[in-house]
Amino acid sequence: MTEADDLRALAAAILQEAGAEVRDDGAFLWASVPEAAQAALDLPAQACVTLDPERIGEFDAELVAPGSYLLEKLLAFATARGRWDLARRAAPANGWEREILGSLPGASGAVEVLDRAERPVALFAFRTALTSDEKREGFHLLAATLDGAECWSVPWPLSEDGLAPANLPGFAPDLAPAYARARDVLSERMRAEAEAFQKGSLVALEEEVRRVFRYFDGTVAEVKEAAPSGAEDIVRAIEAERDRRLAEALERFEPHAFASLCSVRVVFVPEVRAVVRTEGGERVEVRVDALTRHIRGLPGRVTADGSARPRARPRSGTPRPRRTDGPGRVRSPRGSRARSRSAASRRRGP
Repeated sequence: MTEADDLRALAAAILQEAGAEVRDDGAFLWASVPEAAQAALDLPAQACVTLDPERIGEFDAELVAPGSYLLEKLLAFATARGRWDLARRAAPANGWEREILGSLPGASGAVEVLDRAERPVALFAFRTALTSDEKREGFHLLAATLDGAECWSVPWPLSEDGLAPANLPGFAPDLAPAYARARDVLSERMRAEAEAFQKGSLVALEEEVRRVFRYFDGTVAEVKEAAPSGAEDIVRAIEAERDRRLAEALERFEPHAFASLCSVRVVFVPEVRAVVRTEGGERVEVRVDALTRHIRGLPGRVTADGSARPRARPRSGTPRPRRTDGPGRVRSPRGSRARSRSAASRRRGP
């Protein structure tokens, strides 16, 4: 599945969540947007959406792409609504744990099952954003035990295979410990990227400050050379403009980090406690669940913060040489100051 396919599915899902009837003809998404959602999404009653920048404007189509105005509105709408539900993962066919554990690097392939159980796991979906002169967004899915003792990263999107809604009257879990642990793990996982982003922003700020001084100091020198006397007023005006540009640069390149909780889902998952043998003959007790397929307890498979290393994802943008993308990141200009085509036409006077 390509990034465009993911965005198409995401846009359609959010529009449907907003109550819109959505039709996908392969080139465009056609949506009948209910009146209650039109203001929040800034869309007309009959909207056309495209993921191809070359087709913007055809049928008044709005673009959905990283950094686009409509995608920002869709994500803001989804985040504001949030999500909470309860589900159960059906038990896979017998031997599912051996498929996961038997092929581990460093393991001999021998698996001894000690016990099986069904345990609730809380899934927390976070949307993150690092902003300065650019905006870098990410989506993180973290799983945690309800007591908060363990927390690990889950590749996104999570497969819905085998998941079904669960109805458990009276089940009201205390999610505070799990949420606190997930929040701490997210902060730790974002720390290195946030520090690198901050450092890159400071480097860019220094470059911008040097450029501003170089330009305005050169302009002042030219003015003084052209009019050695009587140029004080012009020089003061140039220096005032220089100071204004420097203040703007400080504001524009100041780094910020944000994280918002998008959804919470508690899933009852089949879990196996087992013993695997390493190639050196050592017996290691591990646990693995059928939903996230995360393995706990095997040395080298779990990071220091207690979360599994995520699978690499393709880069979704080409960053500046001074910065590098992390997995699951989308790079876009800071914010989206543009208005939608439909909104502009609705606001345009006669």
